[in-house]
Amino acid sequence: MLEHDRHKELLDTINLAQAGDEAAFERLYNEFYEPILRYISFRVPTGDDAEDLAQTVFMRFYNNLKNWRDQGFSPLAYVFTIARSVVADYYRKNRIKPVGNSEEILPLLMDTSAKPDEIIQSNQEVERIMHSVSKLPQNYQEVISLRLVQELDYPQIAEILDKTEVNVRKLYSRGIQKLQLQLSEDSK
Repeated sequence: MLEHDRHKELLDTINLAQAGDEAAFERLYNEFYEPILRYISFRVPTGDDAEDLAQTVFMRFYNNLKNWRDQGFSPLAYVFTIARSVVADYYRKNRIKPVGNSEEILPLLMDTSAKPDEIIQSNQEVERIMHSVSKLPQNYQEVISLRLVQELDYPQIAEILDKTEVNVRKLYSRGIQKLQLQLSEDSK
């Protein structure tokens, strides 16, 4: 029931923002900013680019908010769809290949409540995993990022990627299998 209440609260906030309530949009921004920044940081080379693109995402979200309609998915899925489009535009505009990782984003993936020795060990493990993820095909990287880093469920990912839930589950499963193989190859 808690998840349902949370979804209703977000919908109410969106309705207020659509009616012009700036404080409501600020609440949405505060709610969605960190997961969007984390997603973008995973996809672009620098933290500065990630922050700039996150701002672009929220400008587009704000500009398109009046047209948004609840279709049964989390509003965050809609914002992730915008983020995905903004990242694609970034790579088209700059004519560079997407990256799987950057040294600057590793701290964003970390648990800040961990002890120093745990952080060092965890940093090394995250770095190893991220290196292996970056070697996977783009579609697997994206599904794994949305599922593990953003902790989205399959229906949300399907909405963001404009794929069926079954297709997303298959991509994720195959991606994890390929990641496990890559990790074992990398550790040799």
